[in-house]
Formats: sequence, structure tokens, C-alpha cells
Amino acid sequence: MSDTEPEQLSDTPSPEETSVELPPMPETVIDPELFRLTMTVVAHMDAMVTEYFARDGYKYTPYREKRQVKAFDSGWPNVYSKEKDESRVAPAELFAHRSSAIDPFTYDDVPGMAALKEYVTSTEAVLDKIRPQNAAGTLPDELAESLMDTTIVLFPKSIYDRATALDLEMTDPAVSDLYLQRERSWLAPTLEYQLVVPLLLTDFDIGDEGLQVDEVTRIERLLDDDLRRISEVDRFTVMTPLADAAKWAVVVDMPPMDNIGEGRMLFTRDAPIDTRGVEAVCDAIRIVSLARPGWARVFRRPRDWARHWEDHLPNLDHVFTARRYPSYFEDGGWLKEHTGVTAEEAAQLPAIAAALKTSSAQAKLASRRLSMALLRDTQDDQLIDACIGLEALLGQKGAEISYRVSVRAAALLASKADEPRDPELTFKLARKVYDRRSELVHGSTSGKHATVQPQEDGPEFSTHSVAVWMVREVLRERLVRSDWSVEDLDAMVLKGLAPANPADPESDTEDAHVAAAAAAAAAEESTSGDG
Repeated sequence: MSDTEPEQLSDTPSPEETSVELPPMPETVIDPELFRLTMTVVAHMDAMVTEYFARDGYKYTPYREKRQVKAFDSGWPNVYSKEKDESRVAPAELFAHRSSAIDPFTYDDVPGMAALKEYVTSTEAVLDKIRPQNAAGTLPDELAESLMDTTIVLFPKSIYDRATALDLEMTDPAVSDLYLQRERSWLAPTLEYQLVVPLLLTDFDIGDEGLQVDEVTRIERLLDDDLRRISEVDRFTVMTPLADAAKWAVVVDMPPMDNIGEGRMLFTRDAPIDTRGVEAVCDAIRIVSLARPGWARVFRRPRDWARHWEDHLPNLDHVFTARRYPSYFEDGGWLKEHTGVTAEEAAQLPAIAAALKTSSAQAKLASRRLSMALLRDTQDDQLIDACIGLEALLGQKGAEISYRVSVRAAALLASKADEPRDPELTFKLARKVYDRRSELVHGSTSGKHATVQPQEDGPEFSTHSVAVWMVREVLRERLVRSDWSVEDLDAMVLKGLAPANPADPESDTEDAHVAAAAAAAAAEESTSGDG
């Protein structure tokens, strides 16, 4: 530049040259100076964007994207691919590490960004939390510096992006709350969260308010924005239409986790997530109803903190994906209707879940085997699991276990307060189940006992479905009644248990036969694999 040429002035004013209004500082801020510096950057980002869009001529406009949420004819959600939403601008996308035609501003262009970086890197309490570190301490300095720089610039950018996604003015106190959520992610010693696990192809007749199962567990309705968020992640481990086919989720309050800092989190694998609370709810559902719940994606829902956000969507962080559902779900299950949980059945869930927590080891084993049976791919394995469950509940050491279980099942189910079962028919069904079990464990291929006919000239049912029905019935009685033991059942006289009606000695027995046949038919449907 010659001495006579005027000095080229920067288009971007310095922080000292431009004053900006900040939102009020909350009393719960951990680091007031970090708040002031961060919110100054956020305010300047907004001012730069406002000036940019006020310019004459061509301006690149980044738009947000949105997924449509509709439903298949079966009623299950159908979450579409992302489409540009030209009604909503994403101004934070105008900032990047390097400027370009679509990124007119670099992060270092923003007034106050240098001061923010200087404060973070010179304040040990903050630096210790965001400095990238691996367990071996071998991270190259150049890589660590680059990652840390990105972490710092994304801190205000994430707040600005979320604020604009929510249509907030930068002076709104709600923007201060966004800062608090990000600050806690950096500096809070512990972080509270919930597990959110969508239930696949499982519906409940419980109303949009959901259902409280126990003090830390509930079933919540998934809204369209929830579905948009959960569809953002892991679209490959499980078939996407199946993973998205959820109307409800199990939500579990979890113990707080130690906050090791975002820097260490980059190179630290998450500790194993305890999903026993989710499994307990699914176990209880399988006991009270013919529904076959399953799950795949597992999310962490931060409570008053955030590492990042996705547009305006709920704050859900994907943790892992598993296959905890019947395999027939993958055969276009989202295109079919499935047995759901009725209002009456849902009302039983809290009591059954509570009883399972304090139940005997035998009842817990039976519950686990019932769930295993309903997740199995093969009918023979379902039957073996069901028999193990029956033996845990009704068996004792000694000879002729099948006879003991059959007699006790007949006695127990005949004494049900609601819909007592005919003891002779129950005994017959149980013996058929064990005949089939004997075929399987001894390697027979005859299939002679693969089906059972509860009533003469009536329909036949698969023996494995009868076995699953029976262990469910016995297990429910074990959990809701404490007035019996296997010794009590042995003391009952089988024939004397048949319901009697003085006016019509045959009527109750006939009704019990019909009820048992209807139950067998329902069990057949619940284990058939077609919903």
C-alpha cells in the first residue's frame, strides 16, 4: 500500500467500538465472566447477521430443514426425510472457520470472540473441563488445540442457533437459560438426566398424559418433534421405518453422572447404560397384556444442561441402539396393526411392576423367561422358556415334575378371583405342553404334540402359545396374590375345584372351557408373529 492510499478499514467493528445489549445474568450462573464474554459474542453474531441481510444485492440465505411426520395406514408414525423449510432461516450457518460464498463470516470476525478464547484458555477451572484429553495422555498438541478452538467457538454459536430456532430475541431472559444449559455441560460437577427409550409397535390406551409406573419410571407420549429428533440418529443399525414406529417411550429418572468435561468426553466411551428400568416395564407389559413390546434406540435426555441441540427439537442425545424386539417386527411390522395395551391392562402396570421388584427369585426368573420367550425367533425355544418359567413358579425337586406342575397350575388357575379356569382343562393343556417339551429335549421330530385341541371338535392351537399363555397366567397370580404356596396347591382336591352352579351344574364348567379356549386363541395370536 502506498503512503498516499487511504487505509483500508475493516467492515467488522471491535467490541470496544460497538456496544450490545445482553440478556439479564441469572443468579445461578457458575462463571459470571464467562457469561458476559459469551453473551457478548452471541449479541454480536446477531448484529452481524442483521446487518448482512440488510445489505443490497445477492445474499446467501441458509434455511433450516424439517422432517414431515405422517402415519402409515396401520397407524404407526412415518417420519420422512429432511426437506428444506424456506419459512425458517438458520443464520448461525453463516459462520465458519473459513469464509466462503455460503459462509461470509469467520468465527474470528465476531467481535469479542478473541476475548472469549483468551479467557477460556487462561482460566484453569474452565480450561481443565474443555481441554481435549485421551486416557493415555498422548493426544498431539496440534490436534488438541484445534479441537479446543472448535469447542470454544461452538459454545456461543450453539446458543445463537438455538435462540434463533426458538424465535427468541437475544435480550430475552430465555437466552440466558440457554447459556445456563451449555455452561452446566462445561462446568457443573454432576449432570442429571433421564433415559428415553421409544417402544416399537406398542400402543397404549392411556391418554396423552401418559402413565406413572413408579417413582422414577413413566410411559410418555412421543410428540411429532420427539419423532423428528429420534429419527435424526442411527438410521442404519435398525431398519429406519421400524425404529421410527413408536408412539410411546419409557422414561426413567437416572442417578446423576459425573461431569468429566466435554474435552475428555471426546475420547471417552460412555459407561454402560443401565436399562433394567426399561426392561422391568417391558416385563410388566408382557405379564398384564398380550402386547409384545420392544425397543431399539436409547436416548439420554439432559435435565437443565445441553452439549448441543438440533434446531428447535427436544434435547435428546443418542446413546446406543440395540435389538430388543421380536424379529418379525422387521418383516414390515410398521405396516401392520399390533395388539396394544388396554386401559384396564395399563392400570395394572404399576402394581405388577412394584410386585416384580420385591418378588422371589423364582418369580423374577419366570418373568425373565416369559420375556425371553416372546423375543425368541422359534416356537420351540418359546415353549422351553415358558416351561422353565412354569417350573420356577410351580415346581419342586423330585420326580415327575411335569405332573406336579400340571396339577398345581390347574389348582391355581381354578382359584382365580376373575375368570377361573376349568381345572381339568388346564391340567390337560399343561400335560400337552410337557409332552411337547419332552419331544423337543429328546430330539424327536414327530411333531405329534406341536398342537393342542382344548375342546373336542374345536380349533387347534400351537402348543408353544399355550405354554406362554399358561406361564403368563401363573406369573400374574403369583404377583397379585400372596395367599398361596405350592404346598397349598397340593392340598387342594382337583375335582372339587370346578366352579359349581346349583341351578345348572354344567354351566360354569362349560363357561370355564370356553374361557380357556378363548385365552388359548388370544395366546396363539400374541405368539404367532403377525401382531
